[in-house]
Amino acid sequence: MITQLITVAAVLVGAAASYFVTRASERERFNREMKVRWDRPRLDAYVAYISALKMEYTTAQKMFDILKKDSTSAEIQLLLDTLQQADLRRAEMFETVMLLADAPTIQAAHELNTKMWRLERSVCNRDDLEKATWYQFTDAWIVALNNFHESARASLGVSGGISRRDVALLLPSPRADQDG
Repeated sequence: MITQLITVAAVLVGAAASYFVTRASERERFNREMKVRWDRPRLDAYVAYISALKMEYTTAQKMFDILKKDSTSAEIQLLLDTLQQADLRRAEMFETVMLLADAPTIQAAHELNTKMWRLERSVCNRDDLEKATWYQFTDAWIVALNNFHESARASLGVSGGISRRDVALLLPSPRADQDG
């Protein structure tokens, strides 16, 4: 009788252990599938947001350059319209980032938006910016862009660091030319 109880107890312990191990592995598989399921839409959202942001930055840079030259009001208006469309596109893409990103990436995106708005306002208001001030604003934008990339990579589980951008490499004119 005792051997039968021991056998029944062993079967029950084995069944319970099997159940809990299976449940744990199924839960892990489900969590992994859910993470992978959202990684692709998250990546797509980040890429669309950065693309829209870069389009807006490029337009603001063109606007800054054209304001330093003798330009017609039609040229300026065309760039202002393009800049407004780029801003709307970036704002639309930012909403997707807000829905899918984690808190640090959302914070980095907010900071990046703030830096972009400062660049945009300076050219839309037709502020008489010196190149040194424009470079300072652009430097801050590049730092915010680098921070966003770091946060986005971390949220996607991409290991390794990024090669941080240097604003001197991205601007169309050399910094030695700052005095004009």
